Amino acid sequence: MLRLLYVVILFLAISPAYAADNGGYVGERECYACHKEIRAEYAKDRHGRVFTSAPNGELQARGCEACHGPGAGHIDAVDREDLDLRIQNFRSEKGLPTEANARCLACHENGERGFWKGSRHELSGMRCASCHKIHAEEARPAMEVCFSCHQERRAQLQRTSHMPLREGKMTCNNCHNPHGGPGPSALRQASVNENCYACHQEKRGPLVWEHPPARENCANCHDPHGSNYESLLKVKVPYLCQSCHTTLGSHPRNRYDGANLPVPGTPSTTMQLAGKGCLNCHSQVHGSNHPSGRRFQR
Repeated sequence: MLRLLYVVILFLAISPAYAADNGGYVGERECYACHKEIRAEYAKDRHGRVFTSAPNGELQARGCEACHGPGAGHIDAVDREDLDLRIQNFRSEKGLPTEANARCLACHENGERGFWKGSRHELSGMRCASCHKIHAEEARPAMEVCFSCHQERRAQLQRTSHMPLREGKMTCNNCHNPHGGPGPSALRQASVNENCYACHQEKRGPLVWEHPPARENCANCHDPHGSNYESLLKVKVPYLCQSCHTTLGSHPRNRYDGANLPVPGTPSTTMQLAGKGCLNCHSQVHGSNHPSGRRFQR
């Protein structure tokens, strides 16, 4: 018993000197002395498995202190019952988000995180820990994380026409990179259309007859987050078409509002078109290679 007590006293006496000579690093055993519940989580999460079994370099070999920084000052602060514990706490509101995120970016700066600097989330002051639970054994579902802030998108997803997120066939991350991207709204591609073409390649073209709104931006007609109209359309056909095609042409544009109805029994273009929609004839609205020409009829 006395021998064990002697060893403990000797260790406590040596630890401050060791920490001072080692840049303030004390080793993860010191952390486990107080944070037993974190140790159990750490053994199961990705960081713990990698840092413990196959650390990549000296930094990862430091275990807890690889992310939380040197622990000597933290231990001294606890002994003084100092509320400012002088250690990197990723969920604390103290300090700038850039300081907390710098720890993560020391390893996670390439690949998916290549556009983080200057991204919408970075500029809004978000921390990596706003979305990621560092000691989690399994990652939270992406949709659950996104909808915790973007609740209006959750509501849109309940509309009758929607992307197959509810069915589990895709997630927000299929179109968006939450760490930033080359396109608007953290899109993975440089433009809205390029993002859509990643799946809808048959709409890409080039086509002999181009439909300018479709070529310019798919979102001119479609709402990708959900709609109560078929095919994610913003407005029901034919009213969507008439938002651009307002001038009189070969048939009246106001045949849907009940105006200028002909005398019963009188032949008219309006009566010939009754009960039909624009897409009955102009079916190739995304563009066409057909000789029928610019009217996108076939």
